[in-house]
Amino acid sequence: SETVRYPAARYTFTWSASDRTWRVAMDGRAARATDTGPLAPSTVVVQRVAVRPSRFHDVTGAVSPYTETVGTGTALVLRDGRAYEARWSRTSATSGTTFTTPGGEPLAFAPGQVWVVLAPGN
Repeated sequence: SETVRYPAARYTFTWSASDRTWRVAMDGRAARATDTGPLAPSTVVVQRVAVRPSRFHDVTGAVSPYTETVGTGTALVLRDGRAYEARWSRTSATSGTTFTTPGGEPLAFAPGQVWVVLAPGN
């Protein structure tokens, strides 16, 4: 399992061998969709990014965070019951993000749903 923590929430991804998916828990409770049941992606990417204050504020005056997704950084790819260290790269806001092994080889995702979790800490 892998847990990603934010100031006001935490998400835990736990491998389910019988389903060959990652079960999602939010703040310690299993996450479910009303029509399809448990949330269960085949691949989870924990993409480490820089987070800084933005120029936007919510109704209480709290600053909304801005997440830097252009550039490079590290990631953890959860697939097939294992965790793989990875690197990510995105050259512009209009391009896609690539994920590679630390040695530079493309990193494949499992067939099915993929979740990308932007986590502070690049």
